[in-house]
Amino acid sequence: MKKIILLNLTIVLTISLMAQEIDSTNQALDRVAIKKTVENFLTAAGNYDIEAISTMFTSKANISGASLKNEKWNSYRMTIQEFITALKSDPNPKKYTEPVDNWIIHVDGGQIAFVRADATLFRDGKPQRHNIDYFTLVKESEGWKILNGSYVSTPVQVKSK
Repeated sequence: MKKIILLNLTIVLTISLMAQEIDSTNQALDRVAIKKTVENFLTAAGNYDIEAISTMFTSKANISGASLKNEKWNSYRMTIQEFITALKSDPNPKKYTEPVDNWIIHVDGGQIAFVRADATLFRDGKPQRHNIDYFTLVKESEGWKILNGSYVSTPVQVKSK
C-alpha cells in the first residue's frame, strides 16, 4: 500500500512539474511575441507604414499621449481609426526610430498583457524625446493585438560641457 501511495505521489508531482514547465514555456513564447508586436508597431509608426499599423490593433483600440513641449503639457486621445486618419493627413511626415531601452512585460492568463517600454525617439540619428510607452495587448486568434497604446513624452535633456 505504501508503494502505491508513493507511486501515485511521484506521478502527481511529475505531472505537476511538467505542467509548470509547459506554462513557463508558453509564457516565454508569449513574451517574445508581445515584444515583437510592440517593436513592429514602433518601427511601423516611425516609418509611417499605415497598412502595417492597422493590422496590429484591435478594431476598438485607442491611442493616447501626453507630450511636454515648451514647458507645457499637450495631450490627445483617439481611436485607432482616427489615429490612422491623422497619419494619412500628414503631407510631409518626419520619419523616426524609437528603440526601447527597458522592457517590463506582464502576461495574465496567457490572454492579456501589459507592457511598459522606455524608449528614446531619434530623428536623423539624434535623440529628440524620451518616451515611456504603455501598451495593453490581447490575444486573438491571429495572435497578439494592441488594445491600447499610451505614452508620455519629454524632451531629451542636452548635457552641457
